[in-house]
Amino acid sequence: MLRGASAHRPTPGWHMSVEPTDPMSEIWLTWQGRAISDSVRLGRYLGGSDHSAVFLTEPAAAVVKLVPAIPGLAESQLSDWRTAAGLAHPHLIRLLEAGRCEIDEQPHLYAVMEYADQNLAQPLKHRPLTVDEVREVLTPTLDALAFLHSRKLVQGQLKPTNILAVGEQLKLASDTVHGVREGGGTRHAVSAYDPPEAREGSYSAAGDVWGLGLSVFEALTGTLPPGLNAVGSSEHRQELVLPRDFSPTFREIVTLCLSRRPYDRPKVTEIEAWLRRQTAAAVPPVGVQRPVATPEATTPQLASAPVQPSAPERRSFVLLIVAAVVILAVAWAGIRAFRAHRNPAPPAAQAPRESPSTALAAPAAAAQQASPPGQVGAAALPAAIHEEVPDVPLRARRTIHGHIRVSVRVMVDKDGNVVAALADQRGPSKYFERLAIAAARKWTFPPADTPARRVELVHFEFTREGTKGHAVSVQ
Repeated sequence: MLRGASAHRPTPGWHMSVEPTDPMSEIWLTWQGRAISDSVRLGRYLGGSDHSAVFLTEPAAAVVKLVPAIPGLAESQLSDWRTAAGLAHPHLIRLLEAGRCEIDEQPHLYAVMEYADQNLAQPLKHRPLTVDEVREVLTPTLDALAFLHSRKLVQGQLKPTNILAVGEQLKLASDTVHGVREGGGTRHAVSAYDPPEAREGSYSAAGDVWGLGLSVFEALTGTLPPGLNAVGSSEHRQELVLPRDFSPTFREIVTLCLSRRPYDRPKVTEIEAWLRRQTAAAVPPVGVQRPVATPEATTPQLASAPVQPSAPERRSFVLLIVAAVVILAVAWAGIRAFRAHRNPAPPAAQAPRESPSTALAAPAAAAQQASPPGQVGAAALPAAIHEEVPDVPLRARRTIHGHIRVSVRVMVDKDGNVVAALADQRGPSKYFERLAIAAARKWTFPPADTPARRVELVHFEFTREGTKGHAVSVQ
């Protein structure tokens, strides 16, 4: 598990968003001890890459990140850091100061930040995390992301090296925080942790969800998913397929997080709701203890064997059970006779007896008749508790010629709430597809008797006159 230890400083080389590659370390090392402002002096060099370096401050109370001041991008970077410095959240690294400096006559930007003891990538070098440990990491991570997203901000580079421990508290790196971008380039090289749309310079809250999905996968397996480099932004690229042996607990949610198209990924609030249900299901109710396998329980021990009842005691117990069964049988017969006397059945022709094969085939035939065309093997659902139909503006409806059909596959929990949604049958228009997905997320269904999640198909039909929707169960 990711844990910090305030009394122990890790070996140099890791902090914030700095990668382990350090080709310029010889140059960075010569900068130790230099003052970069009236209040900041570089201490011990901790690590860096070819474009950034991290030092302890002197005295060693915080860390300093240095990056070259690139013309045209420097002011934007400073603006992002100053925005991050104005944020206060228990699960975000505090950014204390940001500014410009010159080192060896070269302009640089610097950010002074709270010191972190450890990052998630370090324990993953030794072993993957357990499912329970990943839940512990997810709770504060999602809390910090929800805080940022509510302010139209994103973490920007969510990955194990940016999930940090300060003492016993987990925090996300804040030096990568920036506003939502809809194109126009990026200030860092695109990596596997960046969503496919980042290749065009776009990054939204859905991009953080992509990074979250990859981080969860890596935390559980110690590696990144196979075939990750094949996922791109082109329409012909396929969705990422997880290995068959991946954790069944996280399989569905990680698959949704790694949807190639950003609007197919769940929102952080939806993942939070899913995690709460997962955590509640994993914890037994108060007063109920799960059985724990112990050496005493698995190894036969003559001294601790249960005491067997004597033969007379066993006979008395059996007779008591037989008497109870007889009394219940007589009572049931009396009730049935009483009902028959009070409600005599009218004379009617008896229906022919069904063979066992006919009786079994009838429900299946009825289910197929209730299914809409094209949904082989799908049984009709009872009416949804709440059906949300997309509100299509008049000017958009006027563009419709005939019918536009969109099917949305939704994952429903035992309480009937939709926890995730993605397009199943893609329509000819992304606009109507987005409307359909947004509406399907708001549907609710009858609660299920089992805790297992189920999958429903919500079909929408858009016409100039309006929109209709209905749901079909596929699981």
